[in-house]
Amino acid sequence: MDVSTRIEELFEKEAYLIDILPETVSRDAGGRYFSVEEYFRSHRSELDRRLTRILLRLYCCYDMTAVTEEGTAEQPQAARLAALLEKVFREDRGFVNIYLPECDALITFYGGDLYMTVYNIGGEARELLSQLVSAEGLFFREAPVNNAKE
Repeated sequence: MDVSTRIEELFEKEAYLIDILPETVSRDAGGRYFSVEEYFRSHRSELDRRLTRILLRLYCCYDMTAVTEEGTAEQPQAARLAALLEKVFREDRGFVNIYLPECDALITFYGGDLYMTVYNIGGEARELLSQLVSAEGLFFREAPVNNAKE
């Protein structure tokens, strides 16, 4: 089975978020979420660095295949992985899907989002990722059921 097919299947699995907030904000939060979201969008370079550092540290422990609109890179060098992320961050569009074959997990990022989604991660990989996320001052939590991108 090719990696693109497996990625599509993983979108149906249990999902977690790497997020700026510890929980989903209530709809009746008086619009506070939108002002906070706007702040992070206009000051996103620090968030981008945090997300990149999480993935680079995870890269030290697990093989990765990165899939973008432009193609697939199996076990890219660290600088190449960082460049793929930077391009999506900078252009505020596109996507990066990172498949971890050893644990059959997927990490996705879509340009413009302030979070990453993680699918089908468990065991030691989940614990490690949770620690990396926490070390960067972000939150690792279950995704709302309707979070999947199509």
